[in-house]
Amino acid sequence: MKLSIKQQALLYIIIYAVAFFIAFMISKTLLYVFVFSLISILVVNYIYKNLVRIKIPHALAVIISLAVYFSVLIYAFVNIIPLVVKQVGPFYEFMRNILDSKYWQDYLKNNPQLSEIIGKIADWAGPQISEVFNNYLLDFAKKIPSFLVILFYSILFTIYITIYTRWTTGSLPGLFPKKVRPIVEDFLKKLGTALQSYVDIMLLGAIIVSVSFYVLFSVYLPQYKVLLAFWGFITNLIPIVGVVIEWIPVIIVTLVLGLKDFIIVNIIVALVHLGAFLFFILIMKYKADINPVLMIIFIFVIGLAYGLVGTFFAVPVAIFFVTVWNEFIKG
Repeated sequence: MKLSIKQQALLYIIIYAVAFFIAFMISKTLLYVFVFSLISILVVNYIYKNLVRIKIPHALAVIISLAVYFSVLIYAFVNIIPLVVKQVGPFYEFMRNILDSKYWQDYLKNNPQLSEIIGKIADWAGPQISEVFNNYLLDFAKKIPSFLVILFYSILFTIYITIYTRWTTGSLPGLFPKKVRPIVEDFLKKLGTALQSYVDIMLLGAIIVSVSFYVLFSVYLPQYKVLLAFWGFITNLIPIVGVVIEWIPVIIVTLVLGLKDFIIVNIIVALVHLGAFLFFILIMKYKADINPVLMIIFIFVIGLAYGLVGTFFAVPVAIFFVTVWNEFIKG
């Protein structure tokens, strides 16, 4: 049976995709470089596109985009990340003391059954938090050399691909046979648009949550406002399930505020996330035609296969498969 041109294009795309997934399974460093480079390139491209819209020439727009992006990164590495690392240890002890002190018993003295249930959850959560914290420190120390390699190549790829964007995007279809190139080129444009929309939305949502956390905890937990704002930013780069991961320490540390403030803070956090979630779902449904259930499935499966970093690129993988489905399979 002879394959049509469209079927041949699909076959080549699948072959390349499988090759990438196998390479990522073999080398986690390659995976990390790819993920962080892709995110960086799309963020820089977002800045670039907005500069071009206000009639700034291509070359100048590229220079300004890279300068803005790397200025933000340098500021984060110099002023934010050292402070966050410094606060991690005290924050962990703070959480442990809250769990050990059982603050909720004072709030729930009239409801001993609920207090007992929360106590059992806290007894389970305490060792889990300790294990995660200890593994995090150990893993972080071991991977510092690898992190520097990943950072170096991510920066290198971001700079060169941004400078040579037109050449890169024009050359990608050249990896495919000539007869399927028009179809592949159209597919790559649609995939790129969907991925750009995803990164734009995730970044905007993460910034909104981070700023909200900084303002909120400047009032309620000022000693940890930077750490919690940073935590809110990072976890919100993981769609949907990142909110659950983020909220666990927030719930624990706000127990110390008293029942009234505990409720106020968590209602505000819930409202911030509800707004960010609805915005994310509506835009992704419109831009990428992707279902939230499908996103959760991909986050779970890719997370199992590739670990924590897999959760960051699970939705881009889902976008890839949805785009393949819409372009080649859907009738």
